[in-house]
Amino acid sequence: MKTRTKFLIAISFMILAIGLVFFLMIYQPGAGMYVRAVKLSDPPENSVEFSLADLEKYPYVKEAVLNPGTDIKVPSEHHQDMSEFGKITSYNNTNYIKVNNEYYNIHCESAD
Repeated sequence: MKTRTKFLIAISFMILAIGLVFFLMIYQPGAGMYVRAVKLSDPPENSVEFSLADLEKYPYVKEAVLNPGTDIKVPSEHHQDMSEFGKITSYNNTNYIKVNNEYYNIHCESAD
C-alpha cells in the first residue's frame, strides 16, 4: 500500500474513534424522570391528602408510596401525569402527601 493510503486509513480510524468516544460520553442510560417517596415519622405542617384510589391516576406516585425510598422510573408517556401531580402539590405549597394516615415526602427528579 502506498503511504498516502495508509495515512488516509489511519485518519479515518482516528475520526471514527473520536466519534465513538463522543457518543459514548453523551449516552446516558439512566436519563429520564424518577419519583421517590420518603416515609415520614412525624406529620408535616402542610400536606395534601390522597387515597390509594386517588393515586390510581398517578400510578408511579402510587408505586413510590408502596415502595418508600425506592427510585421509580417514570416512562415518558406518563410525564404529563407527573406534571399534573406536581401542579397539585405546588398549588398547596408542599411536597408532602398523606395516604392512609401515613405521610410521605415526594421527590420528583429529571435526569437528562
